[in-house]
Amino acid sequence: MKIAMLGVFPPFRGGIQHFNTLLYQHLKADHQVSVINFARQYPQLLFPGKSQYDTAAPVDPDFRHRLLDPVNPVTWFRTFNRLRSLAPELVIFKYWMPFFAPAFGTITRLLRKKTQSRSLCVIDNLIPHEPRPGDKWLNRYLLSSTDMFISMSATVEQDLQQLKPGAVSRCQPHPIYENFGVRIPKTDARLQLGLGDEPVLLYFGYIRRYKGVLTLLDALPRVVEQIGAKTIIAGEFYEDRDACLQKIETHTLAPHIVLADRFIPDDEVNLYFSAADVVVLPYLSATQSGIVSIALNYDLPCIVTDVGGLPEVVHHNKTGMIVPPGNPQALAEAIISYFGKTDRQAMIENITKEKKRYSWQAFTEVIFELAASS
Repeated sequence: MKIAMLGVFPPFRGGIQHFNTLLYQHLKADHQVSVINFARQYPQLLFPGKSQYDTAAPVDPDFRHRLLDPVNPVTWFRTFNRLRSLAPELVIFKYWMPFFAPAFGTITRLLRKKTQSRSLCVIDNLIPHEPRPGDKWLNRYLLSSTDMFISMSATVEQDLQQLKPGAVSRCQPHPIYENFGVRIPKTDARLQLGLGDEPVLLYFGYIRRYKGVLTLLDALPRVVEQIGAKTIIAGEFYEDRDACLQKIETHTLAPHIVLADRFIPDDEVNLYFSAADVVVLPYLSATQSGIVSIALNYDLPCIVTDVGGLPEVVHHNKTGMIVPPGNPQALAEAIISYFGKTDRQAMIENITKEKKRYSWQAFTEVIFELAASS
């Protein structure tokens, strides 16, 4: 099949480009695939981090056609003209917030009106974690002109069907991120991070209020008292840095925390996951999480909150544990129980079996099933 992918690819950084890059690689093995990269992802004024780019990583020549700017309508029409010249049977793009709806929605309208290409939208999230006026209208603008969809969780699928009843869609979980290198021996990874043989928790990913790091910090005094665990917090602060540092000081947690307050490059990701005994995702809201997909790749159990699609991929007492959101006491008890009462080896064996469901082959099969049925 002749396919075009429209989205964020290197040199941009973050989970969206990792997903797009891996999907591209798996599709390219058997199909003719072209890429149109973003010229700019966000205006710097709207971007809370230090940089949108990973300048250290090499960029595949296939990703160098950087054209689409979500705030410049001229580039939307140039992108459409480029797609029309490529004449793909299928155009695939990923959608994660309404900010991108005007650009994607305009392009899909032009595709539908002036070409034979069909569009497929892979939806991370429809209802934003931080809603703004006009989000529903923007979503409908995009959804109304897109031919088919893959929802990354049942929660997103439900939102999609409410906004576009009868949408041609499949629900398929996030595939495993398999691009961060092999597992390092735990003792070696801990030595590099200055850790010993104590229990180690890992929070990984950028830090925003809805991701619940403050809840984790409120849970840690009891965890430290009971099992003496250390916690790695690895990721760039987008919000709440001062509030987190204040809690660390108030709870006297500094000796028990490894704080890597920065963007973690791809070649260091395996270091943090190899050092940990469990990943903790104390999210206050979520649809799904790419962090779980990384943890599965390293056979690491996760302790997550009962929000969005997280319970769809983390099965309580089988591949991890599930707790109520925003509840430090429940989170602390789950962490203590994980190290004291849980058969962790059985969890790891369950993960090894379960993660076969989340292969990239399974994901691409859904793409072609949708394309054949519509």
